[in-house]
Amino acid sequence: MIKIQTNTIFLLLLLFSTPAAALSQGKPERLRLIHADFLKRETIGQEVRQVLTGSVKFEQGKKTIECDLASQTIDEDPIALIGNVYIYDEEQSLFADTVYIYTKEFKLVAVGNVRSFTGNDTTTANRMTYFQKQKKVISEGDVRKIDPKEKTILTGGFAVYQREAKYGEVFDHPVLIQNDSLGNEIMRILADTMEVFENGQRTIAKGNVEIIQPDIKATCGQAEYIKSESEITLTDSPKILQRNQQISGDTLKLYLRDSKLNRAVVTGNALAISDADTLDRGKWLNKLTGQTMEFVFGDANELKKVIIKNQATSLYHIIEEKEYKGTNEVSGDRITIELVDGQAQTVQVSSSPDLSTGKYSPPNQI
Repeated sequence: MIKIQTNTIFLLLLLFSTPAAALSQGKPERLRLIHADFLKRETIGQEVRQVLTGSVKFEQGKKTIECDLASQTIDEDPIALIGNVYIYDEEQSLFADTVYIYTKEFKLVAVGNVRSFTGNDTTTANRMTYFQKQKKVISEGDVRKIDPKEKTILTGGFAVYQREAKYGEVFDHPVLIQNDSLGNEIMRILADTMEVFENGQRTIAKGNVEIIQPDIKATCGQAEYIKSESEITLTDSPKILQRNQQISGDTLKLYLRDSKLNRAVVTGNALAISDADTLDRGKWLNKLTGQTMEFVFGDANELKKVIIKNQATSLYHIIEEKEYKGTNEVSGDRITIELVDGQAQTVQVSSSPDLSTGKYSPPNQI
């Protein structure tokens, strides 16, 4: 019986980052059976099965394994740890309903209410498979990774994590949630798939990407989030929807401050459209165009300033006291618009001499 459990623990040592020197020597620390209520040995035909039951506990150095039942058919895989399985060392803890250990494949499969704890994060799933030789972990079913330090939660249906490369892929409707210091959600990123680099310092979301903050939603085909730079780059038909406004272009960069949108810069075929009258949407549309646009947002995600550069144009419908007064249309090298409560307060146009234009059209000429 001890032989079987020694193999078990030795494999677990491999899976839980045993130092390379110990592995090369092939001499794990001595395994000690601390407790078991019963030991049973069964012979069925040519097979011999050994079972430990009742508050089973092993220790090996600083590692501990506990379960309700441990069993194996001699010289056969898998070894089964069943019921309230708990595997612990100083670097990582694993809880599960059942753990199957395949000694020949250097593989461990945890099934049912799986929870993995490290010093940095917590991962839960319906099933986790550890591949020691490939240094890979596959998580399946309601995957959820919580990083308290970064205040992030990453969820999905299926995830693959490469330990040495610190690289992961998440599939089946992945969602990345950023919380503030009080645990309130301030940003959510959804996509078809996500790639995570350097343990979440860089994330690439692909396919039907949505980035959601209070009063603001951005969509695109691909987004790259660099956490250290507080920057998200959107490509493949990027758009921002903000209250009654829509912003689009070839490339869109979001600059965050404390994970909230502070600035947005659109490069290439920049276009911004908004309703002139929020009570009669779609009737009159204000329109801004240019090669580059910068949008500055306030603390409540309200738009405060727009800077348009290169082939800048502005078409603005004038509505005063619910009465339509016509349009102002201006163009130049650079247009700066200051806004209050979503309404333009000042418009400044700068350009080389004779290149800026301005035109007012009364209602009867539109």
